[in-house]
Amino acid sequence: LSYLRSQTHATRRPASFPAESPFHRYSLRVFGCIMSGYVPFGSPKKESSKFVRAFAVVLAIAIAAAVMYVSVGRNAELTMASAIQARSAQAMRTIPTLARNLATVSKSQPCNTMRSFPVSVFELPDLPWEKESLSPHMSPETIDYHYGKHHAAYVNKLNDLTKGTDKESKSLQALIASETGGIFNSAAQAYNHEFFWKCLSPAGGGAPTGAIADAITRDFGSFDAFKDAYDKAAVGHFGSGWVWLAKDSNGKLQIIDTHDADNPLTKGLTPILTTDVWEHAYYVDYRNARPDYIQDGWWNLVNWDFANANYAA
Repeated sequence: LSYLRSQTHATRRPASFPAESPFHRYSLRVFGCIMSGYVPFGSPKKESSKFVRAFAVVLAIAIAAAVMYVSVGRNAELTMASAIQARSAQAMRTIPTLARNLATVSKSQPCNTMRSFPVSVFELPDLPWEKESLSPHMSPETIDYHYGKHHAAYVNKLNDLTKGTDKESKSLQALIASETGGIFNSAAQAYNHEFFWKCLSPAGGGAPTGAIADAITRDFGSFDAFKDAYDKAAVGHFGSGWVWLAKDSNGKLQIIDTHDADNPLTKGLTPILTTDVWEHAYYVDYRNARPDYIQDGWWNLVNWDFANANYAA
């Protein structure tokens, strides 16, 4: 059968074997000889025995079946090819119509991807340094809890509270200025923590330099006087909150302490530096000894470059 199919494909006949095909003529000769009682295996003709005649009948039937199989298979292939070609032509004719319909829909109903595929608008920012780089003054474990748990919780809560509202498009500063309650607390704490991380640096500590050093001397008398005043505010703050170095609209520096999530933005001041005095900021490393946290964990890491940038802004 494989041979017969290869012969058919080799001749590239469209549907079936033509009458003039040698293969077709031979199969007809077989049928004719069988009917007349002769076997078509050569010349001169011989009278066939019953056995040979039976064999010839079986062979003729097999050949006829092969002819039918090849012809039907070829017809099926041609029919399938024609159908595929017709479908392809129809699809090609349809493409321009589909393109015009899509263009019409796009103009009349523009898609809103932010609504179709909701995402977290407020994201937890990356730390400006590696968590191991602040050791031994602040341990990686403290960073894991403070940044990875507390800071992240405020960001997640803010996303939950603003989801599906116009507040999603506002900045943290705008929410701090306009909101109260849970949204204010979450937005302000997200802002305060992001600002706090930038106030720390593995290369920080020591005395300030640059414009911020001159401003501290001008407004507090000396760096030592400023440091004493800052320590007093940080250690003496009751409960949870923040201690800030901020400037007013005239550029004058002042130290303020705020409770819970409050910050200088609500008072019209520009933040320069801040220290987190919530217990979760220091309890892993210093337990309840806030003075040790201020002396070792803050003054050895304070980022004066960041303070200079904020003062110049």
